[in-house]
Amino acid sequence: MSYVKKIGALGAAAAMVAPTLTACGGDADATPVNAEGAVIVELWHASGGAAGQTLEDLVEQFNYEHRGEIEVRAAYQGSYGDAIAKFIASVQTGDLPAIMQANDVQTAFMKDSDVIVPVEELNERYGGYDFDDVAPAVLNYYEMEDTIYSMPAMISQPVMYVNNDLLAEAGLDVSDVETTDGLIESARTIKEKTGSAGFTFHLDGWFMEQAASMLGEELCTPENGTGESPATEFALDNPELVDLWSTYGELYATGEAHNPGKDGAAATGAFTTGEAAVQLGSSGGLGNLMANEPDFDWSVHRLPRDNDRAGAVPGGNSLWAIDLGHNEEEQEAVWEFMKFIGSDENQAKIFRETGYLPTTNGALDLLDDIDSNQEAILDQLHTNPVNTVTAGCHTGALNIARGDYERAMSEIANGADPVTSLDEAKVDADAKIETYNERAALTDSEDYE
Repeated sequence: MSYVKKIGALGAAAAMVAPTLTACGGDADATPVNAEGAVIVELWHASGGAAGQTLEDLVEQFNYEHRGEIEVRAAYQGSYGDAIAKFIASVQTGDLPAIMQANDVQTAFMKDSDVIVPVEELNERYGGYDFDDVAPAVLNYYEMEDTIYSMPAMISQPVMYVNNDLLAEAGLDVSDVETTDGLIESARTIKEKTGSAGFTFHLDGWFMEQAASMLGEELCTPENGTGESPATEFALDNPELVDLWSTYGELYATGEAHNPGKDGAAATGAFTTGEAAVQLGSSGGLGNLMANEPDFDWSVHRLPRDNDRAGAVPGGNSLWAIDLGHNEEEQEAVWEFMKFIGSDENQAKIFRETGYLPTTNGALDLLDDIDSNQEAILDQLHTNPVNTVTAGCHTGALNIARGDYERAMSEIANGADPVTSLDEAKVDADAKIETYNERAALTDSEDYE
């Protein structure tokens, strides 16, 4: 099957590019080298802020340690959406990076693309990495069909950032917000006692996925797309999920929940100014929050869990090895960099500087200087149940289907009927997953004609 037709069809199904990719170039036999004869490895990424600086520092360190042998050239591509759109469009020319950083939403799409080589296969070829040391909660997301496809790089989980002063003023403490019911009741009390909203989070689709996981429910069926059969529909009509969003709608209407829209910075701003007592946000934002220390007592805690299946779905990003247009010499160089990023030392560095989670158990042994907030993040990682709920929804249609339930989230936050909004989102999202599955099932190029 044509690589171009395959990824073009998948890209079109995911509504990221038009299905007009027709030809590819690129000479996989010629190894790109710099003036010193070092193999050039191009890396496309979407890491900004503290995470972007840490990645640039690591690339510089790697290049120094491998001078004359390998040179990684990191190129910032904008947002994750911008990066994947450029990646798909570049298939027609064969001008692809040797390493592609993709976020959690793009995982199933990258796996289905047929232009990657699984990192587990690279490890079998070249060796040097122990995937058994990767935290189970991380592998639970990135291992599919008993194969590890990409190298976990900067992995996040949602956490609660808590204004302890506002909770105390309301006569509450952190133990009162450990479940969704507790968070909701506390929000009402906080608003009544302090005038501040109880909680905030930006209306990104990730928080619909986390809402399901906090309840211990799968977002897509069957089995969140992690089993032998692909996901075929979104469980946006799950009664527990509908009830939760119906209650959220009531809290938004009364100001007991703060509505920042889709702007993550607005949610963080509401938390740091005391407008909201709790922020549900990414652990990857800890570094930025620490750099702009709020002027009140605050702490980090795990996401609410309603039962023993409930937990947090990982986010963040991983590194994918691209085999289209890249020969074995390049792939061996790619693997050297991936091992470097996935090493205990560098995963510990990433955690200290950014709040992204250390992916290996060995990295924990190096983290003897962490504070209570960092410790809370690690506790969530290592107590997170490993099951289909916390694996998250796996479908290549997730990136575009998110737009449908993000629309519903925004409508509910602005007063719309939750049942109607979620039902409409389900119809639209299910249509996208059906189209994606039809394209992904094609096995010969004639099927695309």
